Amino acid sequence: MTKSKFSLIGLILFFSLQSLAFMTELGLSYGYSKKTFNATNFYQTDSKSASISFYFLEKWALETSYTDSFYESQESDSTSTRTVQQSSKIAQASLVFMMLDKSNPVQPYLKGGAAHISKKQTTKYLNANAIETPESSGWAPSYGAGLKFVLTERLSIKLSYDVWKTPLSDGTNSDDTSFKAGFSWYL
Repeated sequence: MTKSKFSLIGLILFFSLQSLAFMTELGLSYGYSKKTFNATNFYQTDSKSASISFYFLEKWALETSYTDSFYESQESDSTSTRTVQQSSKIAQASLVFMMLDKSNPVQPYLKGGAAHISKKQTTKYLNANAIETPESSGWAPSYGAGLKFVLTERLSIKLSYDVWKTPLSDGTNSDDTSFKAGFSWYL
């Protein structure tokens, strides 16, 4: 009895779907931020991402992406200067839900998934050897939201905000975030 109910529900859902839209979308994004406190005290970040999404339903896609990011900060006082450089590499897979139809000129979306993150950090003091922090890597949950602004049938501007629960070398986790802007193309 239970098996027949699930089969009936599955058939109703299958035949009631508006579209089985097998589409592919390619994306490129970039993010940059710099904060300067004075000539010798600043921090800056940049990230580059590439993604490919496979739409298997009208509003659902499986997205895979790769992000390469870099962070640098410098802190100085009258006696010392410290520079910290950190690089991160993030490979991510997410399920994406488009909140409106593809015919809308603005398309908000939500996503959630998992990411493999590798981080490496170097700390340098003026006139001293560099200190390498052991590389940390691991799997982490990820989630995010974004907007697509449709320019043509195949080209969109994409804004996104992503969060990763990044594993740290001491065994704890941190929330790392990224705001990116870029383009996406439907093939």
